[in-house]
Amino acid sequence: MKRTFGTLVFMCVMGAAFAQAPFTIVRPADGSKVREKVHVLIPKNSIPQGGYIGIFLNGKFVEAVTPPLSGKYYDYVLDTKGRKIADGKVNLEVVLYVDYNENPRIVDRSSVSVNVANSASIAIPANGFKLRYKFTPGTELIYNMEQRMAVSTISGTQNSAGGRPAELPLDAEKVRLLYAVDNAYGNGDGLVRIQALTNKGKDYAMLTTSASEGEPKKFYDYMMHPVYMRINNTGNEVFGSVPNYFPMEGTSGNTGEDVMQNLYAVFPLPTLPAKAVRPGDSWQSRFQNGSLNLEKLDETTSLVNRFPARGEFIGVEWEMGHPCAKIKNSIAQGTKSLDGKKLASAGAAFTDDKIELSETIWFALDRGVIMKVERELRIDRKLESQGGAPGMGGPAMGGPSGGPSRGGPAVGPAMGGDTSRQVGAPPAGMPGRGGSRQGPGMGPGMPGLGGGRSGGPSGAATVQYLRIRQLSTFTLEG
Repeated sequence: MKRTFGTLVFMCVMGAAFAQAPFTIVRPADGSKVREKVHVLIPKNSIPQGGYIGIFLNGKFVEAVTPPLSGKYYDYVLDTKGRKIADGKVNLEVVLYVDYNENPRIVDRSSVSVNVANSASIAIPANGFKLRYKFTPGTELIYNMEQRMAVSTISGTQNSAGGRPAELPLDAEKVRLLYAVDNAYGNGDGLVRIQALTNKGKDYAMLTTSASEGEPKKFYDYMMHPVYMRINNTGNEVFGSVPNYFPMEGTSGNTGEDVMQNLYAVFPLPTLPAKAVRPGDSWQSRFQNGSLNLEKLDETTSLVNRFPARGEFIGVEWEMGHPCAKIKNSIAQGTKSLDGKKLASAGAAFTDDKIELSETIWFALDRGVIMKVERELRIDRKLESQGGAPGMGGPAMGGPSGGPSRGGPAVGPAMGGDTSRQVGAPPAGMPGRGGSRQGPGMGPGMPGLGGGRSGGPSGAATVQYLRIRQLSTFTLEG
C-alpha cells in the first residue's frame, strides 16, 4: 500500500509540472502584417504566480506588465498608433520575469517579427482622393463625444525663465449624439437629423447647462428633440431647421418642470475639401460652429456660424478597422480680432491673448463617414494685476452660470415660454461668437478665473500667464 501511495504522489507532481504551458507568443504569427491595436496572445498557465512579462520592440524596453486573462490566453494589447510605431518590420519580444530575492530574473523569452502597416497598405490614387460624405436614407450613426477642460498658470518670472506650467484638469463630460440620414438628393446632398441621446441602458443623460450653474442635470429621452440640416457631400450646410414639438395631452409622467424642457443638439459635421487632394496638400477650409437662437426657433434657416480655417491632408492610416484620410483644420488668431467688443463689455483687461483651434479628422475612405475627430481649443492669456494675484476677485468671464463652460449644453428662453436647451458645438468653431443665446459659453474665458484688477491700489503690478485647453473627442460608436 505504501508503494502504491508513493506512486500516486509522484504522478500528481508530474501532472502539476505538465500543467505549466509553454511560454510563447501564439499571436500575432511570425511575419504577419499588423496595424492599430495588436493583441499579443500568450497561453494561460505559462506565467507562474508572481511572474510578469517585459515587452521589447527592436530590442528596446517598452514596459513590464501582467496582462489580463481572456479565455485561454493572456492578452497584451500593443497600440502601434498610440506608441507611434513607424510602418515597417518590427521585432516584438516578450520576456518572462520572476522575482527572486527581490530581484527580477529572466525565466524565458519568445519573439516574432511583424510588419506594421498603419498607412503603407492604403493605396493613394495618382489624382488624389475626392473626399465625400455618402448619404444613404435610413442610415443611423451614433457618436460619443467626450469633452475635457484644463487650466494652467505660470508667473511672469517663471515664464521668462522658460518654465512650464502644471496643468490642472477642471471638468469632463460625455454625450451621445445621433446622426440619422432621413433623405438623400440627386446632387449628393443629405438631410441629416441630429439629436442628443440618453446614456446606454438608461432613459436619461446627465448634462450640464448654463442654467444649472455648473451642476449636471438629468435629461430624459422625451426631452431630447431633433434638429435638421441639409448638407452637401463636403459637409457644408445648405439649410437648417428646428421642427415644432407639441407634447400629447394627458401624457403620463411628463408633468411639472420636465414637460417645459426641450434639449437640442447642434454639432455640425466637419467640412471636407472641395477638390481631390493628396497627402501634403493644403486648402482654404472652414469651421462650422453650431448656432441656435432659442428665441426664434420658428425663423431658423441656419444652424451654423462659419469661420475660415486652413485645411491640410496629413496622410492616410487605418482607424477603427477602416482605411482613413487623416486631415486637419486649424485656426490661430488673437482674441481682439475675434471678439474684442465682448471682452471690453465684460470689463476684461487682457493683452497678448492668443487662440488656437484645431481638429484632426479621420474620414473613412470605404464608408464615406467620419470615424473620429479630435479637437483642441487653446487660449493663452496674459493677466496683469495691481498689488495682488491676477484673477483673484476680478470680474469673471464667460457665461453667467458661474461654472466651467466647455462647449456643452446651454440654456435660453424659447418661444411660448418653454425652457429650451441647446447642446452647442464651440469645439467646432471659435468661442464666444453669436451672442448669449447661441449656447455654449466657452466664451473668451472661464467663469470665475477673473481678469480685472484685484487687491488694493498699492503694491507692484504682477503678471501671470494663463492657458485654458479644451479637448474634445468625437468617436463613432462601434
